[in-house]
Order: sequence, then C-alpha cells, then structure tokens
Amino acid sequence: MVFKCQEDSFLKEFTSKVLKCEETKESIVDYGKITNFEGYQIVLENTILFPAGGGQPHDIGWLDNIEVLQVLRKGDEALHFTKEPLAIGTTVTQKIQWERRFDHMQQHSGQHLLSAILEKEYALPTTSWWLGAEESYVELDASSVAEDVIRNVETRCNDLIRDAVTVNVKFCKANDPDLNEAHTRGLPKDCMDTIRIICIGDIDENMCCGTHVTNLSQLQVIKLLVTEPGKKGKTNLKFLVGNRVMKTFQHMLDREKALTALLKNEPNKHEELVSKVQKNLKIANKSLQNVLSELAQFEVDRIKNTQPKPKYIFMCKKEATPDFNRSICKALEGDGMFLFLASSEPDKPKEGQIIIQGPEEHCNELGQQITELLKAKGAFKHGKFQGKAGDLSGLNKCKKLVEEYFANV
Repeated sequence: MVFKCQEDSFLKEFTSKVLKCEETKESIVDYGKITNFEGYQIVLENTILFPAGGGQPHDIGWLDNIEVLQVLRKGDEALHFTKEPLAIGTTVTQKIQWERRFDHMQQHSGQHLLSAILEKEYALPTTSWWLGAEESYVELDASSVAEDVIRNVETRCNDLIRDAVTVNVKFCKANDPDLNEAHTRGLPKDCMDTIRIICIGDIDENMCCGTHVTNLSQLQVIKLLVTEPGKKGKTNLKFLVGNRVMKTFQHMLDREKALTALLKNEPNKHEELVSKVQKNLKIANKSLQNVLSELAQFEVDRIKNTQPKPKYIFMCKKEATPDFNRSICKALEGDGMFLFLASSEPDKPKEGQIIIQGPEEHCNELGQQITELLKAKGAFKHGKFQGKAGDLSGLNKCKKLVEEYFANV
C-alpha cells in the first residue's frame, strides 16, 4: 500500500476512518532511544503520518486531539501508537507535527542528493545512512575520503540546490523496466508491491519509501561536517541540511558571543587568546603542583615530628588533590599509623577521592564502615584502599568513628 504521506509529503491535515484499535505493549524507538510503551495501536484507512522506514524515523502528530507517539509499518498497514483508544468506524482528523516532518524531508532528500554525487562523480557508494536527532551521516564504502573531495562534493550539491532541480516521484510495479535504472538504499522488504522511485532531475533515481521535498531549493543548503571511521573499513560522513544548518549556525553564533564576552576581545582574536590562556594555565598548574608538593612534605615532617607518635591521621584539606594525598601516604607508608585522606572534585564538591592506609587490623575494623558512610567504590589491597566517594557529606561521621575507635585501642 502507498500511504497518503507518500503521495503528498506536504499534506499536513487529512481525515480517515479507524479500521482497528487494539491494546498493545511496545518499545518506542526514536532516534535510537528506546522507551517502553503501553497503550493502543490504531490502523486507519490511510494516513499522512509516515511509519518509520528506509532510514527515516517515524512522524508524530494527532488523531483528533489524541497524540500519536509512534508510527510503524506492518505489511501494508501503518500502526499508530496512542495512549487513548478510538472507536472502530470513527472518522478522525489527522494532523502532523510539521517541523519534525519537514526536517526529516530535508535530511532524507539531502541524503539522496549527497549519495548520488558521491557515487556517480567520485565512485563512493553509500552502503547505509543514519538520520539522527541533531546530525546525520552516510556510510561510504571507503576507508577514507580526501578533504578536497568533501569540499568539492559540498559545492556541487549546493550548486544543484541553487539550480532548483525538480524532485519527482514515480510509482512502479515490481516488474516495471524503470526499476532497472533505479538504485535501492535501505528499501523495506514489505514495500515491493507498489514501488516509489525518487527522481532528482537527471541526477538520481532511487527507490525509496520515505517522504521528500519536491524541489532541491527547499533543502536551502547542505553542509558536510566531518568524516569518522565506520565499521569494517568504511567511513561515516556527517552532514546537515536546511534548517539544521541554520540552527547549528545560531548555536555557534551564541557560543561566539558568550566567548567574546568572557575574553573581552574580538572573535578573530579568540584563537590567540585561548592559546595564551592555556599556556598561562599550564604554568599556573605547574606552580601549584610545586606548592602542593612542598605542603605535602611539610605535613609529613609535622606528623613524623609529633610526639607522642599519633595512632591515626584524618586529613581532608580543601586544597588537597589525589596526588597530594598519595604523596603523603607514600611518605608515611610503613610507619604503623592508620591514615584517612580525602579530596573533593572541584565541580562536584560532594564527590571525591579517598585513601585509607594502615595496619591490617585497623583497616578491617574501620574500612567497610567508612566506605559505606561515604558510598565509596573500590577495594582494599595490601592494606590500602583507593577509590571514589559518592557522598562526602558523611566525613564528620567518619571522623567520629575513627576517634572513638582509637580512643579504645
């Protein structure tokens, strides 16, 4: 069956009769994210809501005022998933979430154009593609793609978009000779009765079940982003089309404005200023490490010179780092003292790193209680525990626990 959305991809509202309504438990998949669903699956005489297929995600919309959360193809039927039932025989008004639909049309038609140019002009066939929530990619049958090829392909695609090349749809039967001229990339197996061919001028003819624009000018622009290694020696080429390019440009502009305000300079100076900040930060970190190393040695000397020799050390300094604590533990290793040292994460003050070290009998008595209080993950090994604490708010309870234990030892 050819659905109404495949006959006219720009149709935003349509009325149709309910043929089936059944309770169901399903998994809803949207841009690869899976959620559990309990509700109803509804079959209509026809639909403008596209069921997922051919690499294109499903549409969402409404049947009267009931929200459609997912649409799936099952044979020649489109299953509409809703939280509320509809009576069989009822005539409902379908409405589509147009922003999502048009976005999918732009990305899908853009992919056809991109794949056609890559294959016909550069012998780089598309083996699969992915339409994601923010960006898409084509998987190319090549281990790498040269940068000049990417630039030339982008220019060629945008030239054709400016030329406003017409995009037509042909409907064929399985034995139609026109199919010999068409490519197929990801056509569902249950679409083989009446087959749609998407024709981009004389550039490409490709069998497809998805929704498409009627003119390349409706794509506005295509932007090729980066290449990444794909599976089994293939290459993924990421791209944006149309409104996604505009949205991404706006996000980049907003970030540039924010960075300009922080750096208090012109955008063309950002690279120079960031480089300078990184250099200064590196120098500052080196100086800080030297100071912390001296402070650690000062603490070690202070502890070793304390009389009488302390039974335990409980240290939680604000300026402490894991390296600072490790250096103290290493210097006091073998001195027979029980050591507990903690450092917090700069961006997550309630979380941090802890070290517990000392005679085995003390670690056995105190270790498990301390790690439970601090929700710490890790294990004792050779009388030492190093791990991450999930909640440092229990430090005072830990300190009291250690004090009471050693008061009775």
